Formats: sequence, C-alpha cells, structure tokens
Amino acid sequence: MKRSIWAAALACAVLAALPAKATDFTLSEAAILSLDYNNPDNYPLPPTATITSEQDIPGTGVQFTFHFASTNAWDTFRYQVSDKNSGAGTLTHFNPSGYSNFDLKFTLVSIDGSASGSQFLEAGALIGPFNGPTYAWTPEIMSLTGSFPSAAVSHISVTSNTVSDLGFAVLIYPGWSAGPHDVTLLVQPAPGAVQIVPEPATWMLTMLGASVLFGTRRMLRY
Repeated sequence: MKRSIWAAALACAVLAALPAKATDFTLSEAAILSLDYNNPDNYPLPPTATITSEQDIPGTGVQFTFHFASTNAWDTFRYQVSDKNSGAGTLTHFNPSGYSNFDLKFTLVSIDGSASGSQFLEAGALIGPFNGPTYAWTPEIMSLTGSFPSAAVSHISVTSNTVSDLGFAVLIYPGWSAGPHDVTLLVQPAPGAVQIVPEPATWMLTMLGASVLFGTRRMLRY
C-alpha cells in the first residue's frame, strides 16, 4: 500500500515538473494604454506621426487616431511601445519564454473620417529582442474597401527570455496621396491569448510571472 502511495506521489511530482504547453500572450486594454514611447530605434529625431485621440472602449480595445503629416518617409510610421530605457517601461518586467508568440488584433476603422477607401495600412505586433536584431515586428496589411480585410491578428515569435520593447508599429503603405492623413485604428487583445495586466509598480503576466525588455535599433519584417 505504501509503495503504491509513493508511486502515485512520484507520478504527480513528475507531471508537475513537466513544462506547461506553450501558448501565446497579448496585451490587456490597460497594457495597450500604457504604451508610451515612439522611438525604439533611438533616432536623433523620432518618427513624426502623432496620436490625436486615444479612447479606451471597455471590453473591446483601445481606439487610436494617428495623424500622418505627409507621405514623406519620416512622416509615414509610428511606434507605440513600452521601452526598457525610455518612458515608464511598464511592460518590461517579465520573462516571456514560456510563450510561443506575442499577438495583437488590429481593425482599421476609418481614413480621413471615412469608412471607405482603398488605401492600405500596415500594423503589427512588435517585440524585442528578436534573435539577433534588437526588435522585429510582423506587419499585417489592412484596407477598408480594398483587396485586404479591415481586421487582422498579428503574431510575432518569442525568441528571448527578456523584453526590451513591446507594443506595435503602424505604417502608411505606399500609394497614399500626399496628405496629411488621419487614421483611426482599433487595437485589441488577441482572442485566446493570455493577457498582460497592470500592477502598481510593474506589469506581470496573469498566468506566468517574469520580466519584459523591448530594445530596438533596426526594424525587420516577418
């Protein structure tokens, strides 16, 4: 009897020691709202696109309106990240290595106040470090009435046990008129992924604790 009890206990211990099945993580609405840095590449001057509106829609996501002054290269993109070395860095304190991917959902709502238009917008989840580069992002192409859907989920692989930058990037796709342009984009937690939620001084994962770092010097697309 004792031997069977010890065998059962040993089996439970072995099962408990097995790694959890890998899954994906995403950002809660509060975590999306905490993104506060636009220059992970540490350019002498950051990209010029600005946020003119940022609205939390409880239970849905965060709706941003981005203002792009022109279609000149420096005016066409925006980073929205939590950065280890700049800003509050509120999402740079966990170990994401137990996860397969970082996911975010994006929905293109309007362009220049209109819910129609064939222009293409790129938006994607961004994480760093990513293998060799300091960060990478996975752009998804969206349009309102064009050949791409207006909503997409972006996935980027987790390749490190630290994070120096975490968030997303938005880019006006080539082919837009000279501008300026205002783009409204809904950013949401990805369905089925574990959400990062805020805590008083740092951010922790709801399921696993650890630390995030999101560093950047160059942008790669996957």
